[in-house]
Amino acid sequence: MNDLPMPSDLKGSPTAPANAPAAGSEPLVEPPSVKLVVRLFLIPFFIVAAAVGVMFLIGRLAGGTPSFDEALTRLKNPGGERTVDMLVGPGSKQRYMDAKTVADKIMKLGTNPAERVKISDELIDVLDHHTTDQEGDVRHFLLLALGRAWQLEQPGAKTDSPEAAEARKRALATLLKYADGKQVSNQKAAILALAYWAGRDEVREAFPILIKKLRDESQDLDVRLSAATVLGPIARPADSDVMEALRFATRDTKPEDIELVWGASLSLAELGQKDVADTILMLLDRNELSKVQVLDRETDPKNPTFHNLSDAEQQRILINTMIGAAKLDVPAVQDKLRWLKDNDPSPRVRAAAQEVLAQK
Repeated sequence: MNDLPMPSDLKGSPTAPANAPAAGSEPLVEPPSVKLVVRLFLIPFFIVAAAVGVMFLIGRLAGGTPSFDEALTRLKNPGGERTVDMLVGPGSKQRYMDAKTVADKIMKLGTNPAERVKISDELIDVLDHHTTDQEGDVRHFLLLALGRAWQLEQPGAKTDSPEAAEARKRALATLLKYADGKQVSNQKAAILALAYWAGRDEVREAFPILIKKLRDESQDLDVRLSAATVLGPIARPADSDVMEALRFATRDTKPEDIELVWGASLSLAELGQKDVADTILMLLDRNELSKVQVLDRETDPKNPTFHNLSDAEQQRILINTMIGAAKLDVPAVQDKLRWLKDNDPSPRVRAAAQEVLAQK
């Protein structure tokens, strides 16, 4: 498994993703963090603590968290800069922090159409001319930021102009270029970024690439999963080619592909397809989840092993499934949501269920 966001982590403004991820004040899912489209596994606490400590120290040395403009400007400097007695280079934590700042703050800018065009084109310039494939996390954050730049839930995003329409074409072409490129990690991030385009007609141009990735069994599993999970938010029930591709994925019987089946089923649930209700009910049942084993492809990629889901992983699945299946018109599913609201042992899951039901 990797740490890109879950599909539902990326839906809508509050999410995401996906790898929309953390509990607390954020609505239901955790904000995407390309150490992020995490999906089902949480990084062990001590690793997180160590990473936060390193980033905090670097942030102090660099003078604190940069503004959006400062971060974007600094990312155009491939040579790095010196902070105190440290040389901060292209692959450094400083660039990681700058890219994360851009992704995190882009939703808070309240840009007008002209500003949105400028930001979108600057992101494309940084992606194409000031980053490399070796800076995996940096590119991942910037690809997600490019997707978020045109999210309809952003302030003023529905105010359009001819210039904005042209800028969206450039942004979409960039996302599709990386989605269909050779670098697997870039493919995943670019595909997941497309979820932010839900509601925009232009995103339909991505369907051929996403369907091709999903149907191609020689593709990296995480790329196929990313395509499956994104199609739910951006497609419509009338898109027969999408529906056929998602159903093709649900018929996969290989144990190592169980997440692909779940992702495709969840997208079909988002599209109102009642025939996936049994899978959704399984994903909403802790007893069933406790019996499942998933393939850990991250700890030791050369020797992946199956293991049972931890309680934290079960919580992520429950919450993401509740969000994706919230409007599925199947009485048993709706009954299960209400049951989880009152009875799940996790306060986080109960709160998520309550919010999902309140938004219906």
